[in-house]
Amino acid sequence: MKLRVTLCGGHELASAADALGLIPADAATAALALIDLREPGSVAQAAALPAELPRVVVGDEAQIELAGALGMPKRSVARSCEPAELGPLIAATVPAVRRQATRSVLITSVRGGVGKSLLAANLARRLAPTRSTLALDVTGGGALAWWLGSTAATWADLEGLRDELSAEHLGVVATEAAPALRVVGGPPSAPSASLARSALRAALELSEIAIVDAPTLADECTRQLLGAVDRVVVLSYDDPVSIAALAASDIPEGAWLVASQSTAVSLSGRDVFRALPRAEAAIAAAASRPSAVGGALGRAYDELAEIVAIDST
Repeated sequence: MKLRVTLCGGHELASAADALGLIPADAATAALALIDLREPGSVAQAAALPAELPRVVVGDEAQIELAGALGMPKRSVARSCEPAELGPLIAATVPAVRRQATRSVLITSVRGGVGKSLLAANLARRLAPTRSTLALDVTGGGALAWWLGSTAATWADLEGLRDELSAEHLGVVATEAAPALRVVGGPPSAPSASLARSALRAALELSEIAIVDAPTLADECTRQLLGAVDRVVVLSYDDPVSIAALAASDIPEGAWLVASQSTAVSLSGRDVFRALPRAEAAIAAAASRPSAVGGALGRAYDELAEIVAIDST
């Protein structure tokens, strides 16, 4: 049962979640909350959860009676943390999710300097001819706009609107890098996590697909965006430092692991979705006059963009 859950309880609840193959997560990325009312402090933890997050609770007879009086459906209430009892309740509580077309792709990594912005720019270039694309650089570095041969307004111009940012606001500052391709986000600073979320929402009103060039996976802004995007791409080298960083990272379930400058088929025990070959000459040629990368690396980008395009239909 591969499901991200937030746990409000003690060791018994954690053990049950582990036995069921559930993935502990914070409330922002969880699909369900498991709450053991018998554990001290669990009610206070549960009170801080988003109201819309589905819940399964465990309690004694009195607590179950109270939960029922408060409108908690019987299919979401258990008398023990036994996996055999919790499993069916979880399956009944979590709403069936119909797979939606991918409209947002976040590109991240476990460490910097692996070619995220180059990948984001080349995906955006290749997707734009068939679907309107908006590229968001939330790193604060401005490399995405540079690889697109453009410039982009700083996030500071929008920070004051982070709680009310509209598609109209974003459209005013978005820079056209090519037909049907616009870019937002330039140096010298990255947006706050709340502004990044608002910008993503507005971007999807302005375009058919949004490509997000994000900081590393450990960055708070990236963590906040993981639950808001349809597809996550994690880019990594195959050197020992990167392998160690991958092993220590919480890679989102379903993320595409892409090996950069590598022919590896797995990294740190995880299957590689696609590998991008080493191509210094092609990158140098593209950098001399910012343009789409060609050669073997360009063909790898073509293939990845085609998969994203199929995924978006």
